[in-house]
Amino acid sequence: MERFEQKYIPEPNTGCWLWLGCCDDDGYAKFSVHGVVERAIRWVYRQLRGKIPREKQLDHVCRTRCCVNPDHLEPVTPRENTLRGESVPAQNARKTHCLRGHELAGNNLLPYERRRRVCRACRSHRRRNRG
Repeated sequence: MERFEQKYIPEPNTGCWLWLGCCDDDGYAKFSVHGVVERAIRWVYRQLRGKIPREKQLDHVCRTRCCVNPDHLEPVTPRENTLRGESVPAQNARKTHCLRGHELAGNNLLPYERRRRVCRACRSHRRRNRG
């Protein structure tokens, strides 16, 4: 633990523990113990909070990838972790209306077609206006 504590600096405004050591290509802190390299958040979480449930991933609630403060980590499902992010699927999942302003809910929302939501009003409009 002592070696780990030398590799981060507390950020007073946010409470983040900013990693000073190596990070992977995605910006997550890496830590090596007895020649085994893993994400530092997983190591510190196990040391200070306990076991990470098998079906869960650690999500940075602070949104800072190089933060290793276990108080800023929450075990969540892979789906929840993705939806909390800024990826295209996450952004689309948060949309409440289609591009034409129709609400994506209730009778206007068709079940997923090819893993996406479909606006019934827009689909009907497209079908009526086809060649």
